[in-house]
Amino acid sequence: MRRESKVLLVRALAVAVPTILGLLAIGILLFRQDRLTIEDGGDGALPSLRIQEPRIYLEEPGHELTGHRYLYDETLGWRNIPNWSATTYDRTLTINSRGLRDREYPLAKPEGVFRILVLGDSFTWGYGVSDEEVFTERLEKALATAGRSVEVLNAGVSGWGTDQELLYLEREGLQSSPDLVVLAFFLYNDPDNIRHSVQYGLQKPLFADTNLTLVNVPVPKPGVAAGARQFDGNPLNLAAAMIARMAIRCREHNARFLVMKFGAYMFYEDQPGDLVDRKFRELIEPLPGVEYFDLDAEFRKLGVSVGKLKAGHSSHWDAEGHQAVADALGRRLGEGGWLPE
Repeated sequence: MRRESKVLLVRALAVAVPTILGLLAIGILLFRQDRLTIEDGGDGALPSLRIQEPRIYLEEPGHELTGHRYLYDETLGWRNIPNWSATTYDRTLTINSRGLRDREYPLAKPEGVFRILVLGDSFTWGYGVSDEEVFTERLEKALATAGRSVEVLNAGVSGWGTDQELLYLEREGLQSSPDLVVLAFFLYNDPDNIRHSVQYGLQKPLFADTNLTLVNVPVPKPGVAAGARQFDGNPLNLAAAMIARMAIRCREHNARFLVMKFGAYMFYEDQPGDLVDRKFRELIEPLPGVEYFDLDAEFRKLGVSVGKLKAGHSSHWDAEGHQAVADALGRRLGEGGWLPE
């Protein structure tokens, strides 16, 4: 090689190598921040790279005590932060790579496994208890001990309403091919959560009518001025419309659907509470493809005290309460022939 050519090559490398290393470093940083994603091209096309907007984190009121943080989502309002480890009232709080408060599961359901997907709010998410104490984990462990190949996926998110749970189910939840979807419906405040476009100081999606016309989406980002909106009818009718659509989506994916209602004990012996309880059941039980589990009735039958159910932080279940829920749900599934032999 002539001397002049060698000099040119050295100069080219002197420019190219730092540039390549710099681009590589930027790519690694973006990838670690989950801003650089690899998307499947589909139909034999090559995968492509996409750079996402920076993540926006949200904090609930009182986060100074709870330590709870969330990730802004333009469709759901907020969601769990993937791959996040923290504490909830000094108890372990672990979010897996798919944003579930759970261990890691493959997206594709393993052969021979019966998969249960549980939707819910802070009660399902496990407000104030450690990872291993949440009823979904207790249920999975009990079923495994009994020799059943069952996975129980916890898709609960603190503060979510039935509207957010429906949108999550349609967008992501059914991709995990569940055999059974359980909706944990908290009668005391779920009807109120779905009436408003702002909950717990955070913007969220809203279904404006029982035809499920979706508004306030994309959900305004923090700091963006947006007026609060609300549904003005009976929220139980709105909840029933959402649950009916959940049942349809489950049937389309060959999954059974169970509504597990609880929270009537929060009304104590209040007559309006009894009316809400009865009205909800009358609306839900006749819906096609919906099976109904009255967890409140099960608690009364078993003599589970209100004190145990309200013993945790902010009247959430403590570890004993979660165990009682796991036991009751496990019996319901076993007696109903829901589980594989």
